[in-house]
Amino acid sequence: TFKMALTTSAQALAATFVGTSTDCRYADLTAEVAAGGGYTTTGKTLAATWTQATGTITFDVDDQAWTSSTITAKYAVIYADNTNDDLLCFVDLETGGGSVSTTAGTLTVTINASGVFTLA
Repeated sequence: TFKMALTTSAQALAATFVGTSTDCRYADLTAEVAAGGGYTTTGKTLAATWTQATGTITFDVDDQAWTSSTITAKYAVIYADNTNDDLLCFVDLETGGGSVSTTAGTLTVTINASGVFTLA
């Protein structure tokens, strides 16, 4: 089972964050979006699939939407909902340096049609 959590811009994330010996679990997130305004801490459970074709493995999840929400977020973090809650990957929702916000609207994280990532 995988989940998607949202964090604010106060969260220190970088390409080297995941995969280091420390700070690579859900419990290490220090700036998750606060509960309320349409968001629940620990995020949403994802419908995830792993597929393999011609030597390439693709990880894909369903799009996520928080309706009637008041949320400001910088990162969407996908993690394994298991004993360790290991972080799998994250995406910067606003690469221009800011955050994305919604006020009484819907915040949607749309996954690329090719999947979250591939391994070849």
